[in-house]
Amino acid sequence: MKKIKKKKSQKKTPSLPAFVIGYSHAGAPPPGYLAAWFNQMYGGPLNIHFRDESGHSQFEAVHTTWRVAVNTALQADTAETWKQRLQWSHSQLAEITPLQNVGPDKRDIALHTARIARGITLLTEGTAYDLVTHSFLNPSDWNDRPLDQFDLEDHVRVEQRENIDSGQMWFYTMGLAKFGLEEIETFRPLGLPDQPVIDTVLGIGAEILATGKVAKVGEQLTLPESGQLVTIVRHRTDQSTGRVIQLREVKWE
Repeated sequence: MKKIKKKKSQKKTPSLPAFVIGYSHAGAPPPGYLAAWFNQMYGGPLNIHFRDESGHSQFEAVHTTWRVAVNTALQADTAETWKQRLQWSHSQLAEITPLQNVGPDKRDIALHTARIARGITLLTEGTAYDLVTHSFLNPSDWNDRPLDQFDLEDHVRVEQRENIDSGQMWFYTMGLAKFGLEEIETFRPLGLPDQPVIDTVLGIGAEILATGKVAKVGEQLTLPESGQLVTIVRHRTDQSTGRVIQLREVKWE
């Protein structure tokens, strides 16, 4: 008789947080404080759903259908790993993790996640680290980003690196991955003004985000404000920045 092999249950890889926040207060602000702050800043309502019976350190911050997990009691080894990676001396750490990032609400979920991260950073007077853009945000930085409405530049930035050998400047986004999209890149000759290229790259990112789908190689899109025709010319993976990035190269005249 043939033995029936039981399928091994596959363990789900835990989701990486969108933000890690470090602070040195004796304890995190109570979830009710976060809800009161959110309601005052953004009109609310922010509902708090506790995830277990062990206390108020793990909960979901929910606004409409958008859900973010907050954990202010990290395991000791997890906290130590973050402290070493970020070279932090903060005594307390928190993780902010969106609980879904697919479907038509991707943009709103990213905005909601950033608002919760902003709130905890301000209430703890701590420092937030954005895992996708590799940005550190102190309370003064968040004050410059009120997040009253969605602005792509609050979630995506354009980096640039010079390559003297090729005589080109490499421009690439960091942040579109928050929305389940691949980052975009372009190469321009050295010596040209940077800002027009950065503005165009951000415009392309906004247009791709508006479609809600990954742009295919060979696809063309027209930027609504300038009428610029942009072509997706290549897909590649890059590790030169110290992490793996999926990129779509774009060109325009």
